[in-house]
Amino acid sequence: MANPIIKIKRGSGAPVSLQTGEVAFDTLNKSLFIGTAEDVLAIGGEHVFAKKTYVDSAVSSEQSAREAADTTLTNNLNAEISRAQGAESDLADDIAAEETARIAAVSAEQSAREAADLVLDGKISTEKGRIDAILSAADADKDSFAEIVSLINSVDLTNDNALASAISSINDDISAEETARIAGDSGLQTSINTVSSDLSALTTRVTAAEADIVSEETARIAAVSAEAAARASDVSGLESDITAVQSNLDSESSTRATADTSLSNRITALEGASADSRLDAVEADVADHETRITALETTIDGGSY
Repeated sequence: MANPIIKIKRGSGAPVSLQTGEVAFDTLNKSLFIGTAEDVLAIGGEHVFAKKTYVDSAVSSEQSAREAADTTLTNNLNAEISRAQGAESDLADDIAAEETARIAAVSAEQSAREAADLVLDGKISTEKGRIDAILSAADADKDSFAEIVSLINSVDLTNDNALASAISSINDDISAEETARIAGDSGLQTSINTVSSDLSALTTRVTAAEADIVSEETARIAAVSAEAAARASDVSGLESDITAVQSNLDSESSTRATADTSLSNRITALEGASADSRLDAVEADVADHETRITALETTIDGGSY
């Protein structure tokens, strides 16, 4: 036999039991098994180890999923940053507008108060001139202070009441404006405090988002590395098992070649004997070999389980 064919025990599905050292092949799942003292052990094949194409596909799929997740997370973060920056810009504009409005209001109030003061000074000057004129035109016997006051009161009581009323109104306006400014300043400070709180919360959220991105990226890298290492280990184990099976096959092939050589030598020796004896010997050898071959075939072809 120049090219002997060796068949091991085979069947559809994993074998239930095998003798120690006996090898079997699962034709359904394309997997190899060997019997041990404890149980049937899977040693190779698609049912036991993932194909390299499957591993590559799984790693590529995981990488694509992680890249898509990272892209989504980055886009979400960029969107949040843009929204926060827009909110900060709007808030800064509102603060600037409020500050401008307050400055304008204060400036307008100051101008109004200055104008009112000028009017008041004018009225006071007018009244002073009138009093001076009255004093200058008074009779000589109006020389006491009480008499002068009585004369002024009797002459210009209406203007005095108007002046007092104007002064009281101005004081009321000043008090009201002061109250309004205090309330406005308090509201502005409250708005500034709210803005500061919002900015602090936004900073905290951005910091947390950045930490989540770093954590997610680290986890994804570790997962892909672990998956690749596990697949590489499985492939290495499968290659070792295949090498062991190939070694066993090579050993069996060598044994068969040695037996063929021995048989050929015996045939050559028989060729030198007489025809009858050679024929008898050949027939005996043929019968013996048929018996041995039949037994050997039973051994080499493991049959089905």
